[in-house]
Amino acid sequence: MRKCFCGQWRSFVVHGERHCGAMSCEITVVDDLRTDPPTRKCSTSSTNSSSSAGSVATSDGEVDAAAVAIPSSAVVMYVTDDAVAAVGVVGCRGDRTIATVANVDAPSSDIHTDRDECSSDDSCNGPDSPTGLKRVGSVYDFGLDGADSPTPCANHPFAGGPDADLTKVARKQLRMIREVDVAVCHLNHTNTIISKILSSKYLRRWENHQIRLQDDCITSNTPNGFLSKTIGYEAIKDLYPVKRWDSNFKYCLRVVVTNGSYLLQTTNQYLRDQILYSILWKKNVQETQTLLKSQSDPDDMLKELQNIVDFAKNIPLVDDEIFHMPTFIASTLMTRDQEKYCKQSWEKALIGTLRPLIEDCPPSAEMCSFLSHHCKDQSSLPIIKDSLVYTITRILKHNFDFARTLTARTLVQDYIKALYIQDQSGESIRYFLSRVHSASAVCPHNRVLPNMVSTCITAIYSASEELPANCSEAEFDCYYTNHLRCYIVVLQNISEYSDWLYGLAQLLRPLPFPALLLIRSIFMEDISSVILKIGLHEDCEIHKQVLAVRETKDGWFDLCSPIEAVFCGSSIVWTQLLKTLMDCERCKKKKLLKNLKAKHLGTCVSEALKNNRIVMDVLCLMLEWMVVEDLHQRNQIVDTLKSTEFGKNVYDEFMSRQNQLLELQRKGGPQNLSLPARGTDLDLNSMFDCGPFGNLESVDLAFTNVTDTCAKTLIKLPSLKVLNLWGTQFGDSGLLIISDHLTNLQVLNLCETKVTDRGIVSLISLINLKKLNLNSTKATVRSVDVLKKKLPGLHEVDVRYSFAW
Repeated sequence: MRKCFCGQWRSFVVHGERHCGAMSCEITVVDDLRTDPPTRKCSTSSTNSSSSAGSVATSDGEVDAAAVAIPSSAVVMYVTDDAVAAVGVVGCRGDRTIATVANVDAPSSDIHTDRDECSSDDSCNGPDSPTGLKRVGSVYDFGLDGADSPTPCANHPFAGGPDADLTKVARKQLRMIREVDVAVCHLNHTNTIISKILSSKYLRRWENHQIRLQDDCITSNTPNGFLSKTIGYEAIKDLYPVKRWDSNFKYCLRVVVTNGSYLLQTTNQYLRDQILYSILWKKNVQETQTLLKSQSDPDDMLKELQNIVDFAKNIPLVDDEIFHMPTFIASTLMTRDQEKYCKQSWEKALIGTLRPLIEDCPPSAEMCSFLSHHCKDQSSLPIIKDSLVYTITRILKHNFDFARTLTARTLVQDYIKALYIQDQSGESIRYFLSRVHSASAVCPHNRVLPNMVSTCITAIYSASEELPANCSEAEFDCYYTNHLRCYIVVLQNISEYSDWLYGLAQLLRPLPFPALLLIRSIFMEDISSVILKIGLHEDCEIHKQVLAVRETKDGWFDLCSPIEAVFCGSSIVWTQLLKTLMDCERCKKKKLLKNLKAKHLGTCVSEALKNNRIVMDVLCLMLEWMVVEDLHQRNQIVDTLKSTEFGKNVYDEFMSRQNQLLELQRKGGPQNLSLPARGTDLDLNSMFDCGPFGNLESVDLAFTNVTDTCAKTLIKLPSLKVLNLWGTQFGDSGLLIISDHLTNLQVLNLCETKVTDRGIVSLISLINLKKLNLNSTKATVRSVDVLKKKLPGLHEVDVRYSFAW
């Protein structure tokens, strides 16, 4: 068969049976939807067995295939001037047969499919599902290339798969439409001659409307004309795009209702697909909600929820509603009849059903409460551990204010506690944090750390409030192990990540724990591992966080003092922290020594008597830098140092240095000193060893190779008034040292050095400073303003070619 009887390209549905190699068939013309399909009889013979399956040779051309549903005894056949294309039965689902329809381009451009032309005939409303979609139950299946889709036989000429254009539409991501401008045309499904004439494409009338997709219907912002009444989703019988029915209107969508159909014309294919899938989503959500209201069997409800979840996973729409709506429906079910639906087996099945969605979206408040309940249930721990890891991770990554989402914070707290109950060794928590941190060296989500720490601290405060006022040590230890230790384990694991350590140190610096815990040895022993990670770090910005925020407050260094009752005389932690602080070249040691003298002088004397060598060096430095001015306290330190052999040696070395300094000052010497070009720190140190420089007031080190190390030599010159460091490698660490000791300095030249605001601000202790050169440095307006405010005697500051210029 090459042509139709009228000589035009047409679509036929062939019904028939094979008898001994010949086929008697009935041809039904279905391309003209405006008229009742005429029926004609014909007969044809089959050339081979594959013909019975619909395998027909065709001419070369572009293949357009779409999956449609047809009766099991029917074959869809397209007839053109050059080729005949047909497909047979390739698979069945229920009482319907799934076939692949192949369309071959005809020589002319006027090509249509059974959906390409809209009509007013209510007897032919188009196929049962949108193009490229398969209806399963009450929802559509978007898996065009899914495993359950039948595959054409290998020798079929159109076995290339589904329509390529439709596949692209189903896979691309579309934004949900809620309000859009379209052209609307309404067609009446009547069989009168007048209505058929008025519904022809030459007499159709179009109206411009701005439609809105509500939760239950489609409305227009200008309710008149065709859209004077709303279109309820329950009235929509079918919905599909019309590929091409008129050269002037390419992107058209047909909405079939009970008494007719609406044509929605858009400006492009993307917008048409947005409207199509948005209406499909709204329609199926309403159908699901209606079914669940009438259902009473929990198992049937789970099936409906499973359908809407599968629909949400596969629909090519990108919108928060896609993920929130199924969880909202589930939350509504749980609050409707808790005694009936909130059973353990049903709740577990519900978690499994919603798992694909709660992994990719923040859960609602009701869902958080529901999941928190299961975190507390011991029997649900294996399910909760694996099902909620993505949900908890998402909450930690994207939450900005837990005060507005208290249920989400409670869910995180209960999940952490559930992990610890299941595995008290902490491996489950360690693995969870590794998932949250990601495999990279630096966590890419900056909200994870503050959210995690604030969650743990809040949980500790809440649990501490439930403690009895006068509980015994044994009762406290038991309660702490069962309810509080899990959150300390989280902090311990966080301290293992180097990129999180600085942020953790800042968050813990103000001692954000209840005072009841800070005096308990079991808590301090657990938290001490975190404090050691912070206090022993080589970075000054990290280990100085163990000091108090203000001098009037206590810090972790003060709480770890061996005279405190919580450590029972153990000085290991406190001594290690002290050693790190004293060895740091960037820390202001003189300020630290003053703090030790004010708060921990008795502790230092007590530890020195126990032959603590680190503390002995600190006491000797207090004497050398004149931190302790009270004569009685100085004598107490001297007697303490002389009481042990090592302390006596330290004191003798100190007295030797003091005698050398006194000898230099007695002998006098030059007042000005200039180091030759390319001189180094070693050259400067050797020069001071060659002769007396007790009267030295000016040192010129310009354009030499000295570094911050030379500051240790310069502080031996208390009478120094002028210091020139132009063009040297001097930096912030050196400024911190000289600002503590050279209090008589009046002129300081730092031009073209590496100093920054951190070191410049420390110069506020040089109360006699009058001139300062910061030319070509990284000084900013902030640091210069601080100096001018704190040093009223500073009359001249050169900030040319700096950030403060």
